[in-house]
Amino acid sequence: MYDDGRIFLVAGYWAKLKKAFASSSVYVIADTATIATSLAKRCMPQFQPAGVVSLSEIKRYVAYMERIVAGEEICLAQEGIQRSPHGKLARDQVFVVVGFSKSHSPDRDPIVNFVAANGEAEAATLQQGALPGLTVSGVSSLPKLLDLQRRMERVAIGELPALKEQGVIR
Repeated sequence: MYDDGRIFLVAGYWAKLKKAFASSSVYVIADTATIATSLAKRCMPQFQPAGVVSLSEIKRYVAYMERIVAGEEICLAQEGIQRSPHGKLARDQVFVVVGFSKSHSPDRDPIVNFVAANGEAEAATLQQGALPGLTVSGVSSLPKLLDLQRRMERVAIGELPALKEQGVIR
């Protein structure tokens, strides 16, 4: 099994395809995010990487979102979002919103925030309202992140294929 910090999902798009069909992602096993992105680009020259996330980051996001669901943490919330009588939120109402500051270079680390909302569009809109200088590049619900985490864990144990940097040790 590979270390969680060496399993990456590199997201991007295909340069020569129409926009509607252009987005794609690939799993990569590498020592760093930079190497993972470079390997994806080198193996697929038409692929333009746009973002990368490791399994360890996904696990951190999921853990924090689970604490929000349980009522142990607070986050920005859409008006009307209510906790149950036991103080919990619905899992599908907790989102991670990832973006970049409009005033900084896009190669900087992304801004990651957590939002309780009725849907992805509402989460993105609410976050942009709170941080007008933010360009949202991705929104994902807790159930979607849990699904991604399971797939990346399957990559880590070799059940799903991935590009692999030569010399990465299990």
